[in-house]
Amino acid sequence: MKLILSRHGNTFEAGDKVVWVGRRTDLPLTAEGRRQALHLGNALCEAGVVLGGLYCGPLRRTHQYANLIAARIGHKPLPIVDSRLAEIDYGAWEGLSSQEIIAKFGRAELEAWEGCSTWPASSNWSPSEATLAFGIRTLVEHLARIHEEDSAVLAVTSNGVLRYFLRLADNPVNTNTEAQGGKVATGHICILEVRNERCRVHAWNIAPDRDCLSGSSDRLL
Repeated sequence: MKLILSRHGNTFEAGDKVVWVGRRTDLPLTAEGRRQALHLGNALCEAGVVLGGLYCGPLRRTHQYANLIAARIGHKPLPIVDSRLAEIDYGAWEGLSSQEIIAKFGRAELEAWEGCSTWPASSNWSPSEATLAFGIRTLVEHLARIHEEDSAVLAVTSNGVLRYFLRLADNPVNTNTEAQGGKVATGHICILEVRNERCRVHAWNIAPDRDCLSGSSDRLL
């Protein structure tokens, strides 16, 4: 199974104050965010990818993104909402900018999360890290079980959750990806191959295009 992961598109306009938004903050996509969804839909069509399944988290930014993609590819398949794709609740960090988090809680935990995906101990995030990691693992197992081995599946989620898919990788990932803690930009995608209960990362945090979606090369960026 080819598992295509996408972070939703932009939720902040140029000039807006950018803050941490988790599952308690249900922002819609901006015009640019909607354009990013259509770009992914176009890339899927150009690559000739026929999706066997389309999944998204329950928040508006992920559901809206998935619906726009579905419309572009002909409404087949329609998005299925899965709560395991819901963004992390960032607790005391929710609604704060990164600079405000540093001023209020110090730099160490923010840098540990950004650089190494180390779960902060003092900010009351939820669900627990163990619950989140278990949910992602069981989701991938479920998708591999219900979809054909040669099928392509798209899952739309958020940046915090995407980092936990990277932990399933059986193959080495380059130092640039590791140094960023697996961070994925808005509108970017990751491509995994799930086969025989093993997970290989073919691309991470790349802009969608026909070549990467057609599987012409590994791009661990």
